[in-house]
Amino acid sequence: MTAYFRFIIRYRVPVLLVLLLITVVAGAIMSQGVIASTIAGMFFGDNPKYADYLERTRTFGGNDVLIVAVQDAQPFAPENIDRLRRVVDEIKQIPTVRMVRSLLDAQHIKGVEGELIVFPYVGKARDEPDLAQTLFAQMRDDPLAGGILLSDDATAHAVMIEFDPEIDLPAEEGPTLVAKVIAAFTDAGYARENLRTVGFPAYVAAFMEQSTFNIKRLFPFVCLILLAAVWLMFHRFWPVAQTMLVALVAVIWTMGFAVLLDREISVLTSMVPIVILIISFSDVIHLCSAYLLELGNGKSKDEALLASGSDVGKACLLTSVTTFFGFIAVSFVPAPIFRILGAVLGFGVGIALLLAVTLTPILFSIIPAPKPWRAGATGHVQDILDRLLNGVGRFTEKRPRLIVLLFVALTAVSVFGITQLRIETDFAKRLDKNHPVRQDSDYFKNAFAGSTAVDVFIESDRPEGLFDPDLFARIDRFQQQVEQLPEVANVYSLVDLMATLHREMNVGEASVSRLPDSRAALAQYMLLFEMSGGKDLEQLIDSPRRTMHLVLQLPDEGVRNAYDTGEKARSLGAEILGDDAEVEVTGLIYLLGDWLDDLVAGQRRGLLFAVLAIAVMMVIGLRSLRVGLWSMAPNVLPLLVLGGYLGLFWDQIDSDILALGMVAVGIGVDDTIHFLMRFRIESRRQPDTAAAVRQTLHFSGRGIVITSVILIAGFAPFALSDYLSIDIMGTLLPMTLAVALAADLLLVPALVHLKYMRFKK
Repeated sequence: MTAYFRFIIRYRVPVLLVLLLITVVAGAIMSQGVIASTIAGMFFGDNPKYADYLERTRTFGGNDVLIVAVQDAQPFAPENIDRLRRVVDEIKQIPTVRMVRSLLDAQHIKGVEGELIVFPYVGKARDEPDLAQTLFAQMRDDPLAGGILLSDDATAHAVMIEFDPEIDLPAEEGPTLVAKVIAAFTDAGYARENLRTVGFPAYVAAFMEQSTFNIKRLFPFVCLILLAAVWLMFHRFWPVAQTMLVALVAVIWTMGFAVLLDREISVLTSMVPIVILIISFSDVIHLCSAYLLELGNGKSKDEALLASGSDVGKACLLTSVTTFFGFIAVSFVPAPIFRILGAVLGFGVGIALLLAVTLTPILFSIIPAPKPWRAGATGHVQDILDRLLNGVGRFTEKRPRLIVLLFVALTAVSVFGITQLRIETDFAKRLDKNHPVRQDSDYFKNAFAGSTAVDVFIESDRPEGLFDPDLFARIDRFQQQVEQLPEVANVYSLVDLMATLHREMNVGEASVSRLPDSRAALAQYMLLFEMSGGKDLEQLIDSPRRTMHLVLQLPDEGVRNAYDTGEKARSLGAEILGDDAEVEVTGLIYLLGDWLDDLVAGQRRGLLFAVLAIAVMMVIGLRSLRVGLWSMAPNVLPLLVLGGYLGLFWDQIDSDILALGMVAVGIGVDDTIHFLMRFRIESRRQPDTAAAVRQTLHFSGRGIVITSVILIAGFAPFALSDYLSIDIMGTLLPMTLAVALAADLLLVPALVHLKYMRFKK
C-alpha cells in the first residue's frame, strides 16, 4: 500500500484527470436511469411459471388488478349510478386498460314461467326505483357479486381495473396510470377520502414513491447527518470536505454502473447511493484518523501520509474485501431485484475503497499539514474518547471471563429466539401502518371478501369435457370444501352461475337438486344465459368448455398463506376429481409464495457464503488460522442477536429482512479487522499483551468508535422511510452495528486476554 501511495502522489495530476473523466462519463450514464418497478422485473424475470400465468391471463384475465373501493351508502341512487357509469367510461378510454368491472356489470338472473331474464341490477334499480332496496339485498347475497363488487355491509362498492399485459408499458408509467384512474373518480365528483385503492398497481406505485423519497429527500438528509458527525468528531473543515468529495464520486460511479446493468431504479436500488455514501465515509475517516494520529506522534507530513497508508490502508483493503463478500452474497437470492442489488453494492464497495486510497492521499499531499488533533474543541471530543477507551481497556483486562460469559448468555438467548422465527411476505405490510395504501388494504380486508386472489383452473380432456354431470357435481363438492378452509373467505366460479340458473329455471318445483343432472341441461343453460344477455362467461370458462376458472378470495395477503392455501386446494382437487380432471393453481400472490422458499434458501446460501468467505479472508489477512477463525465470533454474534430479537419480539418477519444479515456481516466485520490488524502490529512492539491491547484501543479503537457512530448516524435516517425493507436499515441495522461495536470493544479484547487470540511476538 505504501508503494501505491507513493505512485499516485507522484502522478497525481494525470490520476486526477482520469478520475474526473470517469466521473463525467458515469454521471452521464447515471442521468439515463429512471425510477421504476414492476412485479415481474423485481421478482420473476424469465420464470416459466410466471410465463404460464401470463398465458392464462390472455384467456381468463389476471389478478394484477387495481381495485378502487368507493364508500357510498346509496350506490343504487340514480345520480350515483350515472356518476359511476361516467367514471367507468372514462377509465375504459385509458389505452392500457383491458377490462373494468363494477356494479354496472353485476347481473340479476330471474326465471319467469320457464323463461330466463338476465338484467343488470343497477339498470333495473334506476328504471324502477321502488325495487332498489330489494335488488340491493339480492345483490348482496349474489355469490358472483356480494363481497366482490359490493362490500359485506353494503356501504361500499368496488371497481376493478385490469391492465393489458400485452402492452409493453414503461414501468415508470405505473403511478401515472393509478393517478389517472383516481382522477376519473374525483373529476366525476367522488371525494378522494372516500376512495380506497388496493392491488399490485397501488403497491408498486407506493414503492416507486418511496424510491423517489430515498433519492430526493433521504440522500441529502443523510449527507447533512454525516457532515455534522464528521465535524463533531474533527471540528475542522478539511475532513468534512474530503470525505464528502470522495463519497460523492463513489456514488456517481456506482450508480452509473447500476444504470448500465438496469435502467430501472427499483425501491431497493434507490438506497444504494446512501449505503455507498456511508461506506465511503467510513474508509476515509479511518485514513484521516490514522493520518492525524501519526502527525501527533511527531512525524512529518509525508511520513504520516505514508504511515497511515501502510497500517490503516491495509486494514481498509481487507475490510473492503470482506464487505464486498457480504454485499455480493445478496446476489444469491434468486430474484432479479436482489441479483442487481448485490452486484451494485459489491461494485460500489470496491469503488469506494479505490477512491478512498487514491483521492485521500492525493488530497493529503495537496492541503497543508493540519494542526494537531487535540488543539481547540477537538481536544474535548478526544478526551471523552480517551476516557471511554481507557475504561474499556481496564474492564476487559480485569474481567475477561465475565465478559465472555455475558456474551455466551446473550448468544444462547438469541439462538432460542431464532427458533421462533416465522417468515412471511405481505406487500401491504411492507408499508408503514399509517401509509394510505396500507390503510386502504386494511379497510378492504375488513369490508370485502379480500383483495388476494388465488386462481384455480380445472381442465378435462374427457369427451364430454367439464359438462359431464358427474364431474361437474364433483367440482361443486370440491368448491364447497375449499370454501370451508379457514384461510378462504369466498370462492366463485361457473358452478355458482349454474346453480343460480338451475334454481331460477325450476321455480315452484317441489324438490330441485342444486345442479342439473345431464350434459344437455348444462349446455342448454349456458346457451340460454348467453341468449338472454348474460355476460362475462369468458372469465369463468373457455370457449371449448374444457377449462374452468375458480377464484379463491383470501382475507390474508401473505404470500406464504396464499401458496399454502393453493396447495391445499390442489390436494383436495386431486382427491375429489381424480384422473378425470387436472387441477392447476396459479396467481401472482400464489407464485410469490411458491418463490418464497427459494428466496429464503437463496438468502441462507448467501449468508453462509458471506460468513465462510469472510472467515477465509480473515485467516489470510491476519496470517493466522487461529485468530482468523476466532475473529468470526464477534462478527456472527450480531447476526444471532438480530435473529433472536426478531424471533422473540416480532410475530412474523418479512423475507427481505434476511438480506439485512448479509449487509450487517459485511459492514460489521470492518471494526474487528481494524482492531486485530493493529493488535498484530502492536503485539510485536509492546512487551506484554495488556500493553498491546491498550495501544490498539488508543490507535484503532478511536477510529472504530468514530466510524461506528458515523455508520449508525448515517443509517438512522432510513427509519424515516415508509417502506419496511428500507426502514429496517435505519432501525435494525444500527442495532446490529451497536452490538458489533460492543463485541469489538469488549469481547475481542477479552478473548485476547484469555489467549484465544494471539500473534507471535
